[in-house]
Amino acid sequence: MSPDVTPLLVGGLAVACLTDLRDRRIPNALVVALGTVGVGGAAFGWSADLSLAGALAGIGVGLALWLPFHIGGMLGAGDVKLFAAAAAWLGPRAALDAALLTALLGGVLAAGVLLHEAGIRGGALRLSLAWRAPQLLRLAVRPAATRLPYALAIAGGVLGARWMPVVFQ
Repeated sequence: MSPDVTPLLVGGLAVACLTDLRDRRIPNALVVALGTVGVGGAAFGWSADLSLAGALAGIGVGLALWLPFHIGGMLGAGDVKLFAAAAAWLGPRAALDAALLTALLGGVLAAGVLLHEAGIRGGALRLSLAWRAPQLLRLAVRPAATRLPYALAIAGGVLGARWMPVVFQ
């Protein structure tokens, strides 16, 4: 009988969220462990629906989707690595679902921080004007607050895609 390694995914994502909230950093050792167990689980058949090739393809999809946002200065390297490592648990198709869920949750997180930092009135005004002038979103918050704990959105997106497969078709 194969062991259920899902608690390791949940635990790893929880630790990533806690460290991201506390330090705005995601430890590389955590990312490596998460990716290694995801790939290893697929290789040893602990995931009935995911092969080794599927796990590696999940990592590739995760990197391909999020690396441009890091290059563009919109996302930290730890966030990209965390998503790619977690995508090893999903495979390529579910990684796409997880990316969409993550982006949606990230938007909600960003709007919440904006409203918290700029106030309801100021945040709502900037959000309404942002359709024509997106740079207003950057000006709305203090520089330290612009580093969102994006691990929260990643965890929600990954777990949502894992537990509710094929959300979007």
